[in-house]
Amino acid sequence: MAKGDIKIVDAGGHNVVPTWNWQTEAAATAIKAGEPVKLKAAGSPYVIPLADDDLTIGTDTAMVGVAASDGTHTASADGSIEVYLPLAGVVYEMKATTAANVDTEAEINALRGDRVTMDLIAGVYTLDENVGDGVNNAFYIVGGDASNRTLRFSIRVDATALGA
Repeated sequence: MAKGDIKIVDAGGHNVVPTWNWQTEAAATAIKAGEPVKLKAAGSPYVIPLADDDLTIGTDTAMVGVAASDGTHTASADGSIEVYLPLAGVVYEMKATTAANVDTEAEINALRGDRVTMDLIAGVYTLDENVGDGVNNAFYIVGGDASNRTLRFSIRVDATALGA
């Protein structure tokens, strides 16, 4: 996986975005700071990275947030990870799945308000603007930066462990 796929660009009126400490399971997929995580299963104490084409509200387990640190688990021992709470108003930024779709302000403005998912391609997370607006998709596009080919988004509260 790639470190720093997602960055916080607006703390949504908070001085800092608070973190929670979660468990990571022995021998599980590595989690790097800046990657999105969700519950392994409903009621699980463990978090895992989002899969390709995640997150669908009502289908996938609840999103816990974005990793603030790397997971510390090993092949034989559980570990822990700090995760930024997915609070309402916090705005994140990441690369779009198709950079050519977000290289002008007009293209970004046309995507504003779409509810989308994330792609995981070759170990890198991107925001999948290609899926179009979906009522159960977890990420809400609020803008972007055409020069960097990135999109800004919020995490819908009903997709999170805070709102599920």
